[in-house]
Amino acid sequence: MVPDPAAISDTSPAAEQLQFEIWRRMSPAEKFAAFLDLQATAEAFAEAGIRRRYPLADAREVFLRRVAMHLDRDTMVRCYDWDPELHQ
Repeated sequence: MVPDPAAISDTSPAAEQLQFEIWRRMSPAEKFAAFLDLQATAEAFAEAGIRRRYPLADAREVFLRRVAMHLDRDTMVRCYDWDPELHQ
């Protein structure tokens, strides 16, 4: 059974409607800029988690571990010559 999104939302209907109105007023360029900001924030959180789990990792290792979150093992080995299974 799929839960009703309205039943689990922590956002009031009025606040949600206001957010939708703000998005409707945004130009495509503003929406794209907001997307890029959100993407950068997500990457920063991912890297922070990696640094927390691997405090001795240098910048290259943090990058590789972040990329490995999105690519399969064979692609990581082929493109970056780095095997995530050997660096757990």
